[in-house]
Amino acid sequence: MDTFEWRAFRAEDAAALAVLFRAAISALAAPDYDAAARDAWASAADDVPAFAARLARGVTLVAWREGRPAAFAQLYPADHVEMLYVAPAHARQGLAAGLLMRLEAAARASDATKLSADVSLSARRSFERAGFEMLIEERVQRNGVSLARFRMRKPLDAAHTQS
Repeated sequence: MDTFEWRAFRAEDAAALAVLFRAAISALAAPDYDAAARDAWASAADDVPAFAARLARGVTLVAWREGRPAAFAQLYPADHVEMLYVAPAHARQGLAAGLLMRLEAAARASDATKLSADVSLSARRSFERAGFEMLIEERVQRNGVSLARFRMRKPLDAAHTQS
């Protein structure tokens, strides 16, 4: 993981992150969601200026390698993981864990007592490994398509501090 540059989102990153977002959904969610569901989900990045505005909220961190984004995640508001996406070429290299660790530190710094997230079936295992527990499975509508997701939570009290 040391070969990645970690930094905050910049407005000029938006188009590259929209491409990463679509690629991650298309490839990494394929075992769990059909093409219609993936297309509906990925359409959130079709309007790049709106996607950029969404990325500019809260704390958005980006991992870069060789001048290209490898992963990004967002904390918005201060106690909710809003987004977490890894480029397919960088999957299973610890980026999701690294991003979650950094977002947890940011949440703790803002005195949050818990982290919440609404995660896909594809991301659920990464969040569980990071100490999140599943609260409920639910369905959401995206462009008329129903998608399964999981509401998850992680307490940030002293007993749950990562070393």
